[in-house]
Amino acid sequence: MKSTLCKSYFTIKVDLKMKITALLLLVALFQLSAKNAYSQKGKISMNMEDATIESIFNEIEKQTDFNILYKNSTLDTNRKVTVKADKVKIEDLMDLILKETNVSFEIRRKLIVLLEKKMVPRTEIKTSSLDPPKIKQQTMTVTGMVTDQQNVPLGGVSIVIRGTTKGVSTNFDGQYEIEASEGDILVFSYIGFAKHEVQVAQETVINVVMKADLMDLNEVIVTATGVRRKVEMGNSIANLNVADDVKQRPISNVSDLLQGQATGVQISSSGGSTGMGSRIRVRGSNSASLSNEPVIYIDGILINNEANSISFETGGQSPSRLNDINPEDIESIEIIKGPSAATLYGSIAANGVIRITTKKGKQGEPRWSAFMESGLVEDVTTYPLNYQALDSQGNPGFNFEAADGTFVPSTVNSFQPLNDPRTSPFRTGQSYGAGLSVSGGSEVLTYFLSGSLTDGEGVLPVNNIKRTNFRGNFGAKITDDLKVNLTTGYTNSNLELPLNDNFALALMSQGLNGASSIDVNNGWGEFTPDELFTIDTRQRINRFTSGLEILWHPTEKLNVRASGGLDFTSRWDSQFFPTGEAPAFLNYDEGARFSNRFNDFVYTLDMVGSYKTDLWEGINSRTSLGFQYLQNLSQGTFATGLLLVAGSNSIAGAAVTQSNEQTIESRTVGVFLEEQIGFSDKLFVTGAVRADRGSSFGASFNSVFYPKVSASWLISEEEFFNNSDKYGISSLRLRGAWGASGVQPGTNDALRFFNPIAATLDGQSVTGVTIGSVGNTGLSPERSTEVEFGFDAKLLSDKIGFEMTYFNKRTEDALIFRQLPLSLGVGEGRFENLGSVKNSGIEIGLNTRIIETDKFFFGLDFVGSFIDNELIELGEGIQPVIFGQQRHVEGFPLGGYWDETYTYNDANGDGFIGQNEVQVGELGYLGTPFATTDISFTPTLSFFENQFVLKGLLNYRGGQKLYNNTGSWRNGNSNNRELNDPNASLEDQARAVASKFLGTNAGYIEDASFWRLREISLTYNAPGTFSSKLGFDRISLTLSGQNLGVWTDYSGLDPEISSEGQANFTTEEFLSQPPVRSWKARLNLSF
Repeated sequence: MKSTLCKSYFTIKVDLKMKITALLLLVALFQLSAKNAYSQKGKISMNMEDATIESIFNEIEKQTDFNILYKNSTLDTNRKVTVKADKVKIEDLMDLILKETNVSFEIRRKLIVLLEKKMVPRTEIKTSSLDPPKIKQQTMTVTGMVTDQQNVPLGGVSIVIRGTTKGVSTNFDGQYEIEASEGDILVFSYIGFAKHEVQVAQETVINVVMKADLMDLNEVIVTATGVRRKVEMGNSIANLNVADDVKQRPISNVSDLLQGQATGVQISSSGGSTGMGSRIRVRGSNSASLSNEPVIYIDGILINNEANSISFETGGQSPSRLNDINPEDIESIEIIKGPSAATLYGSIAANGVIRITTKKGKQGEPRWSAFMESGLVEDVTTYPLNYQALDSQGNPGFNFEAADGTFVPSTVNSFQPLNDPRTSPFRTGQSYGAGLSVSGGSEVLTYFLSGSLTDGEGVLPVNNIKRTNFRGNFGAKITDDLKVNLTTGYTNSNLELPLNDNFALALMSQGLNGASSIDVNNGWGEFTPDELFTIDTRQRINRFTSGLEILWHPTEKLNVRASGGLDFTSRWDSQFFPTGEAPAFLNYDEGARFSNRFNDFVYTLDMVGSYKTDLWEGINSRTSLGFQYLQNLSQGTFATGLLLVAGSNSIAGAAVTQSNEQTIESRTVGVFLEEQIGFSDKLFVTGAVRADRGSSFGASFNSVFYPKVSASWLISEEEFFNNSDKYGISSLRLRGAWGASGVQPGTNDALRFFNPIAATLDGQSVTGVTIGSVGNTGLSPERSTEVEFGFDAKLLSDKIGFEMTYFNKRTEDALIFRQLPLSLGVGEGRFENLGSVKNSGIEIGLNTRIIETDKFFFGLDFVGSFIDNELIELGEGIQPVIFGQQRHVEGFPLGGYWDETYTYNDANGDGFIGQNEVQVGELGYLGTPFATTDISFTPTLSFFENQFVLKGLLNYRGGQKLYNNTGSWRNGNSNNRELNDPNASLEDQARAVASKFLGTNAGYIEDASFWRLREISLTYNAPGTFSSKLGFDRISLTLSGQNLGVWTDYSGLDPEISSEGQANFTTEEFLSQPPVRSWKARLNLSF
């Protein structure tokens, strides 16, 4: 019987894994042998007599992948010791080396950090005569496991008995064993995590869950010159460890990962259609004419981050190439916020830099992870009704006519086909996803391989996306001094889009301009959904991103890094109007086909060398010299076919064909030098300069230089700060920086060029040219200079982390388009360096652990940004730039809303507003299009020893205005409530009259402040014993929801909509699909 049960269990276990693999539809990934692999489980041998500690550390770094980090003032590395060890663990070897010192150590992945032990002097230990004599407790063996909040074991966690030097570290599986007495307090510490203290009672097994410390100063970050500790940086750089966010949050793309997680970063979705991009702003908008999007690097390779990646009319819907990145593969994201931090990135970085690091392999046996998820999306908006007022004879009329006494309303009909279930085209969309990854390797080769599939439906039948992602990251140790890393990623996606958002053929326009009764065309306007859904609009993507990094460490003081890579995107935009079926719009019912293909190449080459040395005792220097080459090449072909043969969807079957092509290329070369001086590992002063030359610069403009100076002072390490604990301050760092970077002109902005034309001369077809642009040989990049000051503090025994930053950023030489007299015959005008823009603000970050026990945890994180934007100068002779309801006006925010104000008065008190009861005033500034206040709250609650974890994300944005063009447009069509319903408020009637008859839309430019509950998730982490019985190391299940509620006074469809996609400044809401609500269930497995 026992044999039968074991066999049955084994069969179930194996079958389960096989079914999971089959379900994920992924090819089995190969495993690399880990024999003789060195890991924290592995062994190391060493025989060195009378050797300096420094030379022993060098030998450890040669034999392993560990780097050892320590303060010069902490340890005398010239001290000589003898080490004889045969196949021992790295923890045991470090204990042997440091046993006669006052130094302990922590292991953080491949980093060994040495820390000075804080001993309590005997003279400070006082016993009151009133205290009873203490009886020495009998020691016991305490064991346990240390994990993170996702139940992943943490190796190298330091466990020390408080007030002593006695301590141990966890092994690779997070397990530990220590001798302690009842009443002792165990202190658990690990880089990147908050310290955790547990008092020993009678239990001999103590399991600990470590919580991430978002403000750890010993955390390492990736910079342009290499890996640096956060404490050395004078700038505010957000470092987001997001590897596990996809398991516990409703994440669909990279923008979701960033939402509400970093100060100074604002993410705005363009609408609710599946596959749409988001507008990203880092510390405001710098440019009036150029892009304000940050640049994106993946594993050190610059990538295509085109924000509006579509080549024909789809309304305001614009996919973003940022969405091609698979969130499942991301380990961490660093946000380099301003010019003072981004100096070394040169003429592309004034809007900020986002560095994405993907997951890498680790030494050891293969570790598999799998996930399966399923979700729903639903439209939760109640759309405004279409109204029509009638008198007793059935004649239509309006409220303003009732005010004049020419109409007496009797009945008001209303209907909305978007709301009524008999006519609504909306569905409950379904989404599915699955993925598999494996990582591991040996001492000489590590690997991370992953693959995933996603299949998502929108709330409309013609809005779908299918995406496949694969990644392979490899690391090879060629010699002790030479390492090579290869990263590769592939994306294939097929996006189907509805025609929606700001378009005459949009579904929204047909519903919101429909009839007031279902009896007329089912309540729709000119076209019905069945006609609109015959249009096939698609975007197909094949994208390959690869990078090669070479790390050479020939001596202890010198290291060299060289990297290069390519981001290649093949994009096919296609749109088809079937003959005889499509709506009768621009003769497209006679058949039309648009087919546009693009190949985009982004090349990156980086080289940097760093030399570090000790200048004097306690003073060290690091000098870095670097070179960068960037190239962007875009090739496009455009083909159009009109009047298609019925049944054909090919341009070859068109009676009229058109074609065009384009090639856009730019190159940038930069060199930089950085010098950093460190004083006793407490004060760090850095100076740097970068020089750039670019093909988009004017021909007579030479190189541009960007300087930088920064300082970081860990003041809490100073002797005079020793009593800081009395005031609840655990650590305090002051920092400040000043620097510059830029944004280069468009590829052709500086060029004089001609456009070819075809003409007829004397009855003969001839070719010719016209002036395309007069050019500007002196055109230079926009230059942004920034100063920032701030501090980072930990309070109340590290239970509170607090950071604050003030920044003031000014952009000079901003590109402004100057109109030229047509009599010159050189085109409309050219770009010149004329403008000046200022952004200033305060950023606040708060990380708290309010309640923390073995079985219960509650923490609340807060990020807040308060930003002010102002256009200082447009340039001499330049008039305000007007686009729709928005303008660039000196002394006001970029893209501010302007219109004539008005007043109203119901003079006769009849409850109606007539044309003569509204008076128009002067043209005035009405508000900024971007939020001046952006704050987010992220609570985390875990209970039952971290078996259940509840998270949320609540966001407030305030201070911004939004043009409710949907309301204004409906008012022009006379089918809105304010013109037809006698119960409409006087305020609404007045804005309708002002817009319809007096030419001002000021009443439809509304306060768009809002609170939004963006996310809620509940995760269940299965007990280890249960997971093991099923053959897995870990099992977790997450239920989550997104866009669960919004609270606002805005009267339009949604206060966060941008009907112009990711446009620079245009932020109107016009016939857009509002954000949808989504629900998701996700199963995570590790084995």
